[in-house]
Amino acid sequence: MPAQLAQVCLFQNDGSALRRFCQVVSGQVEIDNGSLLSFHMGGSTVAHHPPAGELAEGDVLVTLQVTTPGEVDRIHRALRESRLRVDDTPENTDWGWRIFYFRAGPHLVFEVGAPIS
Repeated sequence: MPAQLAQVCLFQNDGSALRRFCQVVSGQVEIDNGSLLSFHMGGSTVAHHPPAGELAEGDVLVTLQVTTPGEVDRIHRALRESRLRVDDTPENTDWGWRIFYFRAGPHLVFEVGAPIS
């Protein structure tokens, strides 16, 4: 099964422009807990989060969801075999997903993941 777009998240201290955009376009708040703000956009979400960890000011994280943890591992192997530089390795998270990250450019990071159960 191909990957599906699950989320696009902007990591930036000031998320007011993105908030207003999402209010106008969607108006359907998914999460607003003070650090993460996300809006439903069809089957995907658009979110804002302050910079955290390796995701710095201006970074955009695109989450692609696949069906199984095995598919996450298969995609990771295929990317490595295609000679792309993939520094991250798949891991199981505390929130129940198997994921890895791929930095495609200075501010564009892809997260490929699947629910573990």
